[in-house]
Amino acid sequence: MQVSRRLVVKKEIPIDNSKDLLNSMDLAMAEYYCQNSNFERGLEIFQNLINVTDDEVEKYDITNKYINNALIYAQRLFNEKKYIEAIEQYRNLMKFSGFPINIYKNIGLCMKCIGNADLAIKFLKRFEEISPDKEDVYIYLADLAYTDIKDNKKAIEYYEKALEKNADNFSIYNMLGHLYSTLYQDKFKEKQIYYLNRAFELAPQNRIVVKNLAYVYGKFDEEQKADEMYSKLMYLSPTHSDLHAYGAYLVRHKRFSEGFKFLQHRFLKEDLGNVAFPEIFKTKKKRWNMKMDISDKKMLVHFEQGFGDSILFVRFAKELQKLCKEVVVVVQDGLISLFKDSNLGLEFYRESDVPKLNYDLWIPMMDLPIVLETKPNTIPMAQGYLKVPKAKINEYKKQYINDNDKLKIGIAFEGTLASKETDRDIPLHYLYELMKLPDVEVYSFQVDDLSRQMDRIPEDAQLIRLGKTFRNWEDTACAMNCMDLMVTTDNGVMNLAGALGIKTFGLFNRIVEWRWFDVGGKDVGWYKSIRPFQTPTSGAWEVPVAEVMEEVEKLRCKKVAEKIKGVKLPKVTKITKAAGTTKTAKPKE
Repeated sequence: MQVSRRLVVKKEIPIDNSKDLLNSMDLAMAEYYCQNSNFERGLEIFQNLINVTDDEVEKYDITNKYINNALIYAQRLFNEKKYIEAIEQYRNLMKFSGFPINIYKNIGLCMKCIGNADLAIKFLKRFEEISPDKEDVYIYLADLAYTDIKDNKKAIEYYEKALEKNADNFSIYNMLGHLYSTLYQDKFKEKQIYYLNRAFELAPQNRIVVKNLAYVYGKFDEEQKADEMYSKLMYLSPTHSDLHAYGAYLVRHKRFSEGFKFLQHRFLKEDLGNVAFPEIFKTKKKRWNMKMDISDKKMLVHFEQGFGDSILFVRFAKELQKLCKEVVVVVQDGLISLFKDSNLGLEFYRESDVPKLNYDLWIPMMDLPIVLETKPNTIPMAQGYLKVPKAKINEYKKQYINDNDKLKIGIAFEGTLASKETDRDIPLHYLYELMKLPDVEVYSFQVDDLSRQMDRIPEDAQLIRLGKTFRNWEDTACAMNCMDLMVTTDNGVMNLAGALGIKTFGLFNRIVEWRWFDVGGKDVGWYKSIRPFQTPTSGAWEVPVAEVMEEVEKLRCKKVAEKIKGVKLPKVTKITKAAGTTKTAKPKE
């Protein structure tokens, strides 16, 4: 049946503009977007709702939902390492009153991750100020102080605070023991051992804890306990760095045979960082296993890293000659002329020469004590083995050394960055009094002045900067041969002085580097011409310096006496009035 169009009444559906319904729809969409991981769109809608909602109760409810979802999103961004985006979310949240105080901690952690340690500490400290439950923030602050701003004292302070509510956290005890050991060296011995022993009690199978405790016992020469801990370490899947540390401990305690074998792990250490070994070390091709007969072989001995090591260990290459047909030695460019002129009976080459050299097998220089079964009392050529042609010494002396009768003393007060890390350097101000002595000239053998200390010496302290004249180590050796005495810390200069047989006063901190197995006697074992002077406690340089000053005063007085004795006095004419004649009297001695 047809219906006439005229009978159809058109009704318009009214549009409902109710804010409640619209807001409800927006709220539903915002929650949906957030629940389905489209946080950006969801949070945008939440923010719009907060701005247009008039009802305070409703606004409060929407704000809470926004904050909760924004926190979830920020944490997700943090987990995805999108730290800047996470910070942006936290910053938006800080616009709302009553935001969770954990935001300060979270921003601090984000700032830490982007490398802004200063802001990280500011936010974490703010969290510390206002949080009723702050023990975990002390751990974060301690981590920041230790890893980012390198302030071990602050790290210790925060870790000790963290212990108040984390009494069973072995990691904190371990960090405290390690920090006290690193920062204070031989001081606070009881705390170092207590904290590490407590860590060991809580985690006896933790490799790092066992290694740290073994190191501390070894440092304080408690060998029985150190041996026990190193034995435990061997059953805990030790790393190459662990095994290298064990080798250093053994050599330091005069156990060369085992020690140098474990030191072979130096090439595989996990914490090598930017250390670069020579190219030949990247392959095992032709590397001698120290078992094969080499009586008919041409051996290549290769340097490893620092100049000091090359100077110390090159003597063993000469000893290797007794076991093989021929030895060639590859050393750093700066040592070539010195070693060649020393008439060691060896051929010396640069690293760039290696591809052109004809040889049968090669060996790293520091492995030679293993081959030669060296012991502390069988170290070869400890009296000295390097020398410089007299003509070169005279030429250098004429050009750079003052021609007078003063006592000439060469000094070296700092080495490379590695020596700073192991507290081997002495602040230059301790040697000012040496520079003020009459009849004494002090020459600096520093090629580099990393901390620019020579620019700050007082006007009444005289120092002649000789280091800038050195083109290579042979120049340094020429200069040493012009000195009456060398005074130096543990660095390449000291090794060179010992290898030349130059009279040397060696300055050592309380905790010495592993090579120096004996600094309590008349010499250092490796070199007979180096007399050691050691601090009684770490950093107490004034004590050995005072002893050095006494010895220098003796040398100075001796020099003056020799000068006076060598002066020929003029004849004195004695007039005898009574006789009216003159007599020539002999001068009294």
